[in-house]
Amino acid sequence: MKTVLLVDDDPATIEAWAICMQDADCTVLCAYDGNAALALLAEHRVDIVVSDWMMPGLGGALLCQTMKNDTALARIPFLMISGHPNPPAFVNYDGYLQKPVEMETLISAVNRLCAATVRPLY
Repeated sequence: MKTVLLVDDDPATIEAWAICMQDADCTVLCAYDGNAALALLAEHRVDIVVSDWMMPGLGGALLCQTMKNDTALARIPFLMISGHPNPPAFVNYDGYLQKPVEMETLISAVNRLCAATVRPLY
């Protein structure tokens, strides 16, 4: 069973993603910004982080960069999701989906990224 950390400042989005991941037999942790996500990462082992790009406080880009610069977190796959049509080129995320995301697409991306056996350190 995978543990998925969902990060988004919109409670409705978190709720929809959480239901989707729970239906796919995943354990779900939720955070409403990057700082809360880092606090959860310090306490829990997760298999993947699924995060919105634009959030107040510590957004998805800085959360991803912080994780990739921390050897304890660098190999955790990071799936960036945003309403922007062009993904941020300056961030070393592992996957990108554009909102709105079909639930089947989200599950497929999570499964694909978690199944990757080789993950580079950035």
